[in-house]
Amino acid sequence: MNTHYTTLLKSLHAEALASYRTGCRTPDTIVSPESAAALHGLGLTLWCLYDYVDDLSRYDAPDLEAFLGVAGLRVACFGGVQPSAEIPESDLPRKSDSFEGIAWLPRIIRKAECFLEGTLCRDIMYGCSGDRAFLANYHSNLPGFLQAVLQAKGDPGSVLRYLRDQATA
Repeated sequence: MNTHYTTLLKSLHAEALASYRTGCRTPDTIVSPESAAALHGLGLTLWCLYDYVDDLSRYDAPDLEAFLGVAGLRVACFGGVQPSAEIPESDLPRKSDSFEGIAWLPRIIRKAECFLEGTLCRDIMYGCSGDRAFLANYHSNLPGFLQAVLQAKGDPGSVLRYLRDQATA
């Protein structure tokens, strides 16, 4: 991962975590305006940073390394690109939708694709507790799965092969 933006992401995460712990509990108040601009310049949203800090504070996961892996992959692939629109939650597959008999898989794949594109709606988090539990069943993690989705280029079968490989590793 690029050292410059890794250092910046660590700094932004630390600032947001400190703010959260002092009672700043909204995306708009989690970092300074200058830090928000830096985050935006990387192609990331305040909602993304807030969600990772909020879940870490409340559930002790995902940790800094997961945030750096996920955010770093987005920045490396699409850094600085801000989409013009978010997809609504209603456009995501339902939690019960399945692929090859595996519920949640279509949803987490689409969430990962939208996260990478920067179009994931602010009400949905790639890396939520449901995603983390799903991936834990396959001995996978958020950055690894995101990388698999990126490499799959829209082929859910490829993502499923990745998960099965992880589960048996």
